[in-house]
Amino acid sequence: MIAVGRRPNSDGLKLENTGVEVDQRGFISVDEYLETTKKHIYAFGDVIGKAMFTHVANREARLVWYNAMHDEPMIMDYDAVPHAIFTYPQAASVGLGADAAAKSHKILVGEAKYSDTAKGVAMLEEDGFARAIVDADTQKILGFHIVGPEASTLIQEVVDAMASGGETGFIEDGMHIHPAMPEIVERALSNLQEPKQAL
Repeated sequence: MIAVGRRPNSDGLKLENTGVEVDQRGFISVDEYLETTKKHIYAFGDVIGKAMFTHVANREARLVWYNAMHDEPMIMDYDAVPHAIFTYPQAASVGLGADAAAKSHKILVGEAKYSDTAKGVAMLEEDGFARAIVDADTQKILGFHIVGPEASTLIQEVVDAMASGGETGFIEDGMHIHPAMPEIVERALSNLQEPKQAL
């Protein structure tokens, strides 16, 4: 299978009759409030070409409803958008990778293997790992990546922490059940080092 991207089918919406503009790829142009170039007309989901996941479209839909009904609109924040690949092994990610984060931040990187935890040893999981990317000055989590069993479930703790402000303490201050898989998230954050020395 080869996946070469997606394109919108906005050409069938007759947008030229509405005053709603599209970008050069055909995606509907929206501002940070998801309002189109035509006042009081909003758009969300894959047709705006942002993060094209169902869970993102669901969040965008709630924000559009709120903004259409209230005088003080809310901004759509894409900083903590998670995604997962349901392959074997699973892969899940949120935020930036190390290379992208290093372009605008002084970063620390922490990595842990599933086998660094008692549960991982019990599962005989030798290949799975988690990687944390953190701002060295603020301790804000910039990105987190997990490859291994239940990665799509394990990433949620990090997504919630990032959505709530993002400092590592949002995770490290809470006790993690032992032995349980979420310990890998805590373990990755406890191994933070400068990138050249990272595992």
